Amino acid sequence: MARLDPHSYCDDTQAQTKSFALHARVDFPTQTIHAEVTLVFRAATSGRLDLDTRDLTIEHVEDASGQALTFQLHPAEPHLGQRLSIELAATTPSVTLRYRTSPEASALQWLEPAQTKGGTQPFLFSQCQAIHARSLIPMQDTPRLRVTYTAVMEYPRELTLVMAAADRGRTETETGATHRFEMPQPIPRTCSHSRSATSRRRDLSPRCRVWAEPAVVDAAAYEFADVEAMIGAAEALFGPYDWERFDILTMRRRFRMAGWRTRG
Repeated sequence: MARLDPHSYCDDTQAQTKSFALHARVDFPTQTIHAEVTLVFRAATSGRLDLDTRDLTIEHVEDASGQALTFQLHPAEPHLGQRLSIELAATTPSVTLRYRTSPEASALQWLEPAQTKGGTQPFLFSQCQAIHARSLIPMQDTPRLRVTYTAVMEYPRELTLVMAAADRGRTETETGATHRFEMPQPIPRTCSHSRSATSRRRDLSPRCRVWAEPAVVDAAAYEFADVEAMIGAAEALFGPYDWERFDILTMRRRFRMAGWRTRG
């Protein structure tokens, strides 16, 4: 076993994740996320795979052919969480895990309507830095691995979901909404964040936008009015901005940073 990151169970002698595809349903009444994620490897492999988890309930694991795989959640260790060991019985390019998060997931902050500025809808914010992605997705939670990803998120129709990824469209039903996102650039998992809340947007330029609760969105747009000019100045020094957009998400006055909580 070669663990080059002391804060992760990731073993560089095992399969390395190249990308993942997440399909998740946000459940506000239980403050949990029910999800399925497919981890795609850089090369097809067999043998043992160790993943990082924290307070996750793992329901099922299978390989690319649909064959159920044997797995074990080891006892929790301080800071690290629980090592999830999977036995890849045959050479496979990917594994798929079905699971759900805990209401105490360290990457998630759930707010009741009364805790928001508008006071009418709940609020959810994810914060994966520094090693809290493992409480949201079973994965190799280390910045040593940069991954691309896609996400399909299901959530209440009256809310808006924003993610640190390219928006690929939202569809609605009578009771809910489904939103698709894509991150084509390889990034550390800690850089992926999302928010589900009642939000409004204001365009600052063709590629810049600010998101905030309706009561403060105009003030937020005023505060960040010069962002496009700042990006232009940076491009003059360092070259073109590589991402499709530069969107800004404003938070409520008090919110929990990963690893600690606030009240009110």
